[in-house]
Formats: sequence, C-alpha cells, structure tokens
Amino acid sequence: MITDATRRLFADHNFRLYTIASVVSWLSFFAQTLAVSWLAWELTHSPTWLAIITVLDLAPYFLLGPWGSVLADRLDRHRMLFVTYVCALVQSLLLAASAMAGVLGIGLLGLLAFVHGTIHAFSVPAAYGLLPRAVPREQLPAAIAFSSSYRTLAMFAGPALAGVLLAWFPVAVCFLFNVAGYAVYLWMLHAMRLPPAVPNPRSDNSVYHDYLEGLRYSLAHPTIGLLLMLTFFNDALRGVTHRLLPAFAARLFGDGSSGLAILAGATGVGAALASVWLSQRRETRAMGRVILGGLAVGIATTVVFAITRDAWVAVGARLLFGLAAEAALTATIILLQSDVEDAYRARVMGLWFMVSQLANLLLLIVGPLAERQGLDRPILGLCGMALVALLVFRRRMRTR
Repeated sequence: MITDATRRLFADHNFRLYTIASVVSWLSFFAQTLAVSWLAWELTHSPTWLAIITVLDLAPYFLLGPWGSVLADRLDRHRMLFVTYVCALVQSLLLAASAMAGVLGIGLLGLLAFVHGTIHAFSVPAAYGLLPRAVPREQLPAAIAFSSSYRTLAMFAGPALAGVLLAWFPVAVCFLFNVAGYAVYLWMLHAMRLPPAVPNPRSDNSVYHDYLEGLRYSLAHPTIGLLLMLTFFNDALRGVTHRLLPAFAARLFGDGSSGLAILAGATGVGAALASVWLSQRRETRAMGRVILGGLAVGIATTVVFAITRDAWVAVGARLLFGLAAEAALTATIILLQSDVEDAYRARVMGLWFMVSQLANLLLLIVGPLAERQGLDRPILGLCGMALVALLVFRRRMRTR
C-alpha cells in the first residue's frame, strides 16, 4: 500500500532524481563488484586472493577515511561528491580498457582495486550528507529506507545481470556498464535543486584534531557507540559471506557464473523486501529491536548456509539472510542519521562506514582458513563470535 507520505516523497524533484541516479549507479556498481570477484577467482581459483583483492579495495579507507570525513564536514558535500564520482568513472574506464587490451592480470586488478578504495575514502562521507540536504527532515527515515531498497534491488539485479553478461560477453562489458552508471549519477547530481549549503563553523584545527573530536562525540553519545559495535558483527557476516560467494557457488552448483548469480540474487531479493518494509515504518524507537532481531536471524541463516550441501536450501538461507541483515543495516542508518548533529554528520557516518569495512577485513583471516580447512569451520566460528556479541549487546540495550 502506497501511503500519502510516500507519494509526497516521490513528488519531490530532488528525490526523483536521486532515485534514478541511485538505481542505475547501484545496479552497475554491483555488476562490476561481482565481475571483479569473478575475475579474481578465474585468474587464481584462490579464496586467499579473493581476500587480498577485498583488502586492497578497503585499506585506503582506513588510511584516508579520516581526512575524507573531516573534509566532508568542512566543505560543500554535494560538490565533493561530484568530483569524487568523476574520478570513480575514470577508474572504471581504466578497468574496462585494460581488460579489452588483455593486460588485466591479478596484479593490475589489485592496483585498480586500491585506486577504487582511495576514491571512495572521500566519496562515502560526502554521499551520506546528500539525503539530509535533499529532503525535508520529516521525510528522512522513509528516504533512507527507500535508498537502501535501491541498493538492495541492485544486489539482486546487478549480480544477475553480471552473470548474464559474463556468460555471453567479455568481462570488460561489466566495467563499461559501471562507467555508464557513474555518468547517469553525475548527470542527475548536476540537475538537483538543492538548498544552499549551510557552512559549518570554520575550524582552524588540524584534520587529526577534528577527526578525534568527531570520534569523541560518537563514543560519548548514548546510542551511536552501541550502534557502531552492532554494525561490526552484522557487516562481518554480510561482507565475508558475500566475498566468498564464488567459492560457495562452485561447491553448490559447480563451475559457472549462473550459480553465483543465483546466490547473490537471492540475497538481494530478501534485502529489497526488508528495505521496502522499513520504508513504511516511521517509528524510530522500534529500530533497536529490528537491529537485534535482524542480527539473530542473520546468524542462524549463515549457519545453515555454511553447513548445507543442498543448493536450494542454500538459496533459501541467503534470501532470509538478505532480509535480516538489510533490516539491521537500514535500521542502524536511520537511527544514526536521525540522531547525529549535522556538524558531525560526515565524521559519524564515515566512522560507521569504517567500522563496516573493518568487519570485512575479517576476510583476511577467514579466506586463508577456508582454503586450508574448508568453507564451513571459519564461517561457523564467525557466527559463534557474532552470537556472543549479540547476547552482550542485548543486555546492554536493556539497561539503557
């Protein structure tokens, strides 16, 4: 059922453009992400190399993310986002050109993954400042939930499309598709009619000082610190299993990209259902229960996925996992964006993203262990740690 609030949201000029930009760019982004993982697997057939490519993509954020977050709180976030996405378009062009020239080996793939991570160390903090400026505050929770649904729709359609493209065309086509996605995003970004940016008070402090100030603000806040800790374990389950999907697909379906597309697509379908459901809920107070429930279901479905040898049981587990993990993720973002002061928004959301990516670095441990011991044991060990954290955090939330 479409509510009046939803109609008003989509009647907004900026949100309509944001919708077009998000759907196209997320679709192409996830197609390229899957293509990079698939190419790394085809070149090496090694879970360790899948982990290495992931780390090369994530490491720049830990080095440069603090600078990106502080700059996004000091500068016009809309302009900063435009410049960084132009750079991201060029990176995708380089991927496509090197693939077409036949020189895209595992070394160059890792280098371009590092370049990609460097760009997004600056684009991600700026991107989280776009929606609060583009839509009225009372519409922000619904806008965030719909924004998550665009990403999760792409998690379904992007890998499915990538599977088709990889089956019929060279891998460069996936990279060129992402070039087109960035071009559409930049066009829509330019066409938005945003209110003038309200400049934050000028800071004469160093970047390091301002970043620490944002860190202290986050940890002293009554809910932000707890949300960051919950994010770590939810995203550990999301990131590790997603990056190892090529290995699971090979075990469950045999060689070929179609099994990978089915598993990734099932995750995306569940995630899209969660985002649409949350877009109709306006009570931010219930989001804490959504986060804990989502993490609990995510743990259970990951256990099933790790131990089953039945392909369709695995598909069902991924669908439920996508629903639960996305519900927890979207509820976390809604709470963070609703509670944070705008002067600290980029630093808080940048810190949240850093915690999320730090969770993905567990693949450095899980990947090599999976290569030596099989996929089951490391994933089950990760589920055990997440369960302990869930019980601890549930108790802490009850005392607040």
